[in-house]
Amino acid sequence: MNNRLIRKFILCFLSSIFMIAQEPAWALDWTLRPSLNLEQVYSDNINLTNSNEKSALVTELSPGLSVNGTSSVSTFDFNYRMQNLYNAEGDSGLDINHQLQMNTLYELVSNKLFVDSSSSISQQNISNRNIANDNVSGAANNSTNVSTFKLSPYWTPHFSGFADGEFRVSYDRVSADGGSSTLSNTNSLSQNIRLTSGNDFSYFSWSLAFNNSSRSNSDSEDVDFQDSTAEVRYAVGRELNVFMRGGQSSNSFASNSDSSNNGVFYTFGGQWQPSQRFRLEAGYGNNRFVTVEVSPFNRLHWTVTYSNNDIGLNTGDKWYTELNYTTRRSIWNLSYSEDTLTTQQLLLDQQIFSVTDAFGNQQDNIVLSQDSRFNTRLPTLTDEVFITKRAELSVSFRTGKSDLSANVFKTIRTFEQSGNDEEVTGLSASWNWNFARRTSVLFRSNLQRTESDGDNSFSDDRFDFSVGVTRNILARLNGVVEYRYTDQNSEDNLNSYSENRISANLSLQF
Repeated sequence: MNNRLIRKFILCFLSSIFMIAQEPAWALDWTLRPSLNLEQVYSDNINLTNSNEKSALVTELSPGLSVNGTSSVSTFDFNYRMQNLYNAEGDSGLDINHQLQMNTLYELVSNKLFVDSSSSISQQNISNRNIANDNVSGAANNSTNVSTFKLSPYWTPHFSGFADGEFRVSYDRVSADGGSSTLSNTNSLSQNIRLTSGNDFSYFSWSLAFNNSSRSNSDSEDVDFQDSTAEVRYAVGRELNVFMRGGQSSNSFASNSDSSNNGVFYTFGGQWQPSQRFRLEAGYGNNRFVTVEVSPFNRLHWTVTYSNNDIGLNTGDKWYTELNYTTRRSIWNLSYSEDTLTTQQLLLDQQIFSVTDAFGNQQDNIVLSQDSRFNTRLPTLTDEVFITKRAELSVSFRTGKSDLSANVFKTIRTFEQSGNDEEVTGLSASWNWNFARRTSVLFRSNLQRTESDGDNSFSDDRFDFSVGVTRNILARLNGVVEYRYTDQNSEDNLNSYSENRISANLSLQF
């Protein structure tokens, strides 16, 4: 284990303990949940190869800690697991992996000054061609330890009835340590200013916004995103208003495309909203758009935006849509978006420990309910800026004893410097059936195709299926027996493999 990563973990842990120690001053109501996870895993292809397959028995002993605290002025969420693996990758050694997610929010001055922070440690695939599920199987140099940290103080002033605002400064750091990763250690400083007109303005309203982000990469060119916008609106009547919008975009990053144009932009338009269930807004200028928002009944909400920009990031035609439909037993979501991103942004936004289910319910046992598989949807870890287009449809059903879910998505990435195009298409489904008292079975399946037509073109198909039986043995003790099959079929034989895995797990919450 790299000493720098250990120091980062200790710093995060001690900072968390210090926050908890302030309970008397902040009247923090908190819960502490230690846990212990013991698992025995058998794999018939521990190195995920298509030749000279080797079987192995891997033992995992993972203590964990979940701390959740709330008060009138703060929230604190800390989840940590120390994964101790014996004979991972079949090397007869002991591997220690840290997995952490911390999120905090503190109100320093009532309704005025706040500070939020987040931190994470995880393991991720370096390349989306050499994909492993977790730390148990695969080669050590195909994964890396990723650590993130973000600190963001912000001020929300209220200038009587004249204006309301938010002034935010953020610092974040993303680093990759270990394996053959080429992802830079990056430091980013950003400033965000937003001012909107207050209650003194009725027919006339205005807003100002400024966003600036500077990311310094240790091994590649820096990335700078900046835009400023001013807008004024005038209400012609209760249903109609007109607006003027203008601003400047100034972005700098390594690119061999014309997808980003700096300069001054302007838009003139109007908004018509005859009821709360329908809104139409359109603007014309060198940045043009049309937005339609409909909500024919309370359970359905749909927004569609088409834009064509001459100035800014991702110029040209761009679409955005989001549809949400809920019933008493189901949730439907459809979305499509286009954006200009970096891998570091995706890593910062990623939650290592999921705390809610599809229906928005809090998980009772955050640490023990986690599947520590890597995020297979991430791009290859790179410093390149890329344009991503993503469409996704998901549905979740809940019956008396069953939870069913399905998800289909397609992501297209165009990398600005290399010009490579990458497509990732995926389909997943799961069924959790509580067929007996304190006993349930979970069926889960995923299918994913990754294609690239760049300098190193490839096409990989990946399929995995698992079935697991969970038994609540005692109030705080759960047992799981699982079978999982994974198959990857690649044009490059070196990236093709299949694996059968059987695991038995005991998890205890103290």
